[in-house]
Amino acid sequence: MSTEILLEFEGKKLTLPALPSTYIVLEENTDHAPLPVAHLQANVTQPFGASNVLEACVSNLTTIVEGEDVKTVHDLTLSYPPDTAHRHWPGDTIGILSYNTDADVEFLLARLNLLSKGDVVCKVGIDQNTTKKAAKVPAFVPAVISYRRLIKECLDLHAVPKKLLIRSLTPFTTNDDDRRFLEILCSKEGNAAYEQTVQKGKGIISLLQLVPSCRPTVALLIEHLPRLMPRPYSIANAYREGASPTTVRFIFSHNAENPGITTSHLRALSKGATVYFYFRQSSAFVYEQRDLRRNIIMIGTGTGMSPYLSFLQLRADARARGEALGRAELIVGFRYRDRGYLCKAEVEEYLETGALDACYEAFSRDPNARHKYVQSQMKENGTKIVENIHNPHATLYVCGDSKVLLPQITETVIDILAEAPGAEDRDAIKTLIGRLKKEGKYREDVWL
Repeated sequence: MSTEILLEFEGKKLTLPALPSTYIVLEENTDHAPLPVAHLQANVTQPFGASNVLEACVSNLTTIVEGEDVKTVHDLTLSYPPDTAHRHWPGDTIGILSYNTDADVEFLLARLNLLSKGDVVCKVGIDQNTTKKAAKVPAFVPAVISYRRLIKECLDLHAVPKKLLIRSLTPFTTNDDDRRFLEILCSKEGNAAYEQTVQKGKGIISLLQLVPSCRPTVALLIEHLPRLMPRPYSIANAYREGASPTTVRFIFSHNAENPGITTSHLRALSKGATVYFYFRQSSAFVYEQRDLRRNIIMIGTGTGMSPYLSFLQLRADARARGEALGRAELIVGFRYRDRGYLCKAEVEEYLETGALDACYEAFSRDPNARHKYVQSQMKENGTKIVENIHNPHATLYVCGDSKVLLPQITETVIDILAEAPGAEDRDAIKTLIGRLKKEGKYREDVWL
């Protein structure tokens, strides 16, 4: 690909962005005390944080779905200290502090000629001679690091490299063709090549693989690479006061064709392994004590049904205490009944005990399934959807892909309401749905 792009731009003049000023310096210190064992971002302010970063250990990790034509799904439970002063509710999420893969870290250390110095401790500071205004060390980079742990725990190696980063790589590239290739990618004239090569690539690693003579500095990577962000997961268990140990459970899938770095890390853990996580702020998608008397319909597909396990556990605990409950109905969709149905035994138990009043299922790839998608089940149970929407003491919950599923569910709800007796026109119904979402009666758990 690089050869084709070089030939396309042979002899053409390029308009390059100005070379960014450098401003980070690293001072190696072999006499420094060892780095803390905790994740290097454990003391950094976390996005949407509602607690400090907690050190937890894996108390259970089970593969609950696997087989032909299904994503492998894992069920993970973490035990954490009971004195965290945080109480989570069904619908809440946690953030897992992530790690880049060893393969990516070792590749980058090798390219930077730092394999033998990967564990050398360094101080990170500002170059006193920099021309950059208001220069400061990124907040997610600690003052003291090692090369290996900085790359593994702090820098996002899979973010799309920006053109200023590519421009900054050119002085560190010795081969003329490699340097010209980078100049094309960051130029005004090379927008199409940038889109084809960089935006469709897999971050700084795949870019450096295209230019073998490019050997940037760690300081440059700190200046230009974004933060390795924590990965959010929906909590699948209810908080229990006084429980010992205190636990948080979540369910995640693994895409073998395009594995995420966090899921890859988590699925490789063993019992007793350490995980760093924090509780995230509650969103509108929450099911609290005050919601127990409300009638609810819960809609989700795949792992999008996992937060509803915490809803049902809260209801089961309340029912065991003799508390009154509203009606709860679940509409779920999976690929196959026999090898894709998440936590089927739990759902059946909640049905038997009365924590769940009804469950409506869809199986998209079962040839004999009457309902292929949750939208079909919604339409068959349309009168219940209509009653839920118009009942001031009821709530509709939807969990799934914000780009695909959530708009489809919204459109199905609009269709159902439009076909109901005495219905308003579609524009009025759309306005109604928008208002219900703002008011928290129609609650969506958005994950990307």
